[in-house]
Amino acid sequence: MKYCEILKNLPKEALEPRQFLRHCFGIAELNAGELLEEETDSQYRKKCITVLCAVLGVQRPTVRKWGSDLNFDGIPNYCKISLAYIQAAEIIPNQLKSILRGEYNAPEVDAQTFLERIFLEGLTEQQILQTVSHANFRATCVKTLTQVLHIGTKSVQDWGQDMSFHKMPKIHKHTLGYALAAISKSSKAWDKQAA
Repeated sequence: MKYCEILKNLPKEALEPRQFLRHCFGIAELNAGELLEEETDSQYRKKCITVLCAVLGVQRPTVRKWGSDLNFDGIPNYCKISLAYIQAAEIIPNQLKSILRGEYNAPEVDAQTFLERIFLEGLTEQQILQTVSHANFRATCVKTLTQVLHIGTKSVQDWGQDMSFHKMPKIHKHTLGYALAAISKSSKAWDKQAA
């Protein structure tokens, strides 16, 4: 499968934290009255903060800065993209208990590993050499990271001059981990349909 086909399997739209959290806790299908009852429970916001901290790999004060209500309006868009990837990969609700117990470790994939999986996996040595030596390969890598992470081109370019993008912040490594999980999940579903 070509890389552009692989990336088509990723969600294009960000997922709002409140919707994500409702899905996590299995209350998304409740009616308005039932939702109100669940979301006004004294421990609900605390559990929501715990989930967001665990899956995004951020500290509690960071999540609290995103807002004092359940909408977390200050959350960056790239975090909302991570939430969409997490949901597409169906990581939660399967991991909810380990998250609430503090036993969950968000996946981390560095830029080079991600790019190798997208562009080079399954190629022969000759094909790999042709791909990486192509004049537009770095530009394609930058474009791919900006599309997957939903951030600006300049940010990605500032992370380094080679394929490792070694200055990439950890939070984006989590997003790439979730993106690979979502791609893997959709590829398995696609393979089943094709069989």
